[in-house]
Amino acid sequence: MTSEESSEMLENLFELVKEIRLAPAPKTRLSAYETKMLRDYGVTITDLGDYVLLTEGRNYGRIEHYIEWLAEQAMIPARSLLYRPKHIGDDTCGFFGFQVTDAVGLLVYMEQLGIMVSAALLVDELLPGLEMRTLLTDAEYSILTYKLWAGRRLMVLRSAAKRVPGAESVETFRSSTGYRYKMVRQNGQALSLEVRGPKHRELKQESVKCDYCGYSYLSNTPAETRAHRQIHRQAAQLLDPVPITRFAKRLAQPHQPIIVDSNAPMWMQKEVYRRAIKFKREFRYDFVQWAGDDVRAVKAGWHGHLFPTGADGTIAGACAFSNEHPGPGGVEWTLAWVWIAPKYRRQGLLAAHWPGFLERYGNFFIEPPLSDAMHGFVRSHGTESQIALLWDITLPSQSEDS
Repeated sequence: MTSEESSEMLENLFELVKEIRLAPAPKTRLSAYETKMLRDYGVTITDLGDYVLLTEGRNYGRIEHYIEWLAEQAMIPARSLLYRPKHIGDDTCGFFGFQVTDAVGLLVYMEQLGIMVSAALLVDELLPGLEMRTLLTDAEYSILTYKLWAGRRLMVLRSAAKRVPGAESVETFRSSTGYRYKMVRQNGQALSLEVRGPKHRELKQESVKCDYCGYSYLSNTPAETRAHRQIHRQAAQLLDPVPITRFAKRLAQPHQPIIVDSNAPMWMQKEVYRRAIKFKREFRYDFVQWAGDDVRAVKAGWHGHLFPTGADGTIAGACAFSNEHPGPGGVEWTLAWVWIAPKYRRQGLLAAHWPGFLERYGNFFIEPPLSDAMHGFVRSHGTESQIALLWDITLPSQSEDS
């Protein structure tokens, strides 16, 4: 379509919506056109034009000439549809049209432009078949979210005419049903038509970072707000932990091993993994230093330890050792990381466990870089060789513990 033709289409559509005419009364039952469309699971372009004409007769009924152009604007494909033969192998004939979900998606699009059509009854018929679907087309998604977005969209249609340096003119119009239009023209050609639904409201969005969980998200965005809530809840489980009954039971039985390796229960491995992720995010590492996740058991050669705050099973933090890569001088085990919730730091939790770590893992290597707090901790509690191997590279002043 040439720039002149698409500009003319935009002008004609604008003339149509500016014509004052009473909106038809809401329908309460399906029409014959709608019943046939649902039964055939499709509709010809001609029949869809006839159907739209039942309610949209402005601008001398020219809306039927805009069907294909509007489908292109909505990126809804018209396609060749074939009648099912009575017997497989028989010849059949077809027509150019839309599958039913595409046709209804196009009606939803037209309704959002302020064209006098109503997709409500057809949407109600198609919704049950979509609600359990995992994958949707754009048209099916518009059907699924029809009631949420009805009258709330901001739509922009553009012609193929190119914008060039120079003055532009703007014409605005508000329909009796509350739709607001803004036509932009240049050199006598229509460039764009903006349509705001009667319920559309501008939402001021800004990037927000939660000081508690560290998650950054856009305000006034439902999906990102839900994601923040989930991450916030997960962070709270680590930053403000509550007692875990099964951990308390394990602490009460000295013969139950507290070491978290590939043979430990998955719930214990998950607790270590979650804190390994928190360590990665807090200190901006490139990868998680734990050879497992919340589904797969950790690999042999990795040991995790959970730090209890007392006998009630509250987990204040965790650490992990690995013997996959020997340290300097042939040291077998490496302390990969330590993470303790901020409220429990500098309370001696790591110091209380340090002698036990030395007894189990020997003169283990401590993987750098170290935070300022960990650097100071090793100087106070480390062995002579651990102190000698301290690197000068340090992290910012966040601390793992001590």
